Amino acid sequence: MIRPLDGKSPRIHPSVFVSEAAYVVGDVVIGEGTSIWPGAVIRADYGDIIIGKNCSIQDNAVLHTDDHLELGDNVLLTHGAVVHGGKVGSNVLIGVNAVLLEDTDVGDYVFIGAGAIVRGKVPDNSLVIGVPGQIRPLSEKQAERLKNPTAKYVQNGKRFNEQGLGLDTTAFQAGS
Repeated sequence: MIRPLDGKSPRIHPSVFVSEAAYVVGDVVIGEGTSIWPGAVIRADYGDIIIGKNCSIQDNAVLHTDDHLELGDNVLLTHGAVVHGGKVGSNVLIGVNAVLLEDTDVGDYVFIGAGAIVRGKVPDNSLVIGVPGQIRPLSEKQAERLKNPTAKYVQNGKRFNEQGLGLDTTAFQAGS
């Protein structure tokens, strides 16, 4: 479901896949090639949410903010993960059920492990694991995975759109 709120409508690139079971509301911008999967909630009721190009917002993930939330390009927000405000750089993988709290600032090429709870600044090229999240350097294998973490999901979103399985976003399209 895609809905305006307080006169602000989501602006969605024409190439975006939005599942029929997702909820997108308010002052949201969604960039080219991004996919929004079943159960995902993108709720911009108190501040704006900007999602970059080729992101994958997977099943039951939540994006919400009290002020401003921004995801860079190629962000993989996996199943059940929550980002509550702040900034996430590009080429970032946020693991299953991880939580990024308000005012978190995540750099580029960051791997956040499943279940981690993250607050504060996370530098580029980092691994974050645990509760509270502990920051470590990336291994070569982890760094390689972050070069294009969303490629298969971009293709899968196209496949779903081609088979008529996404919402019609025509009324909310921005950019081409």
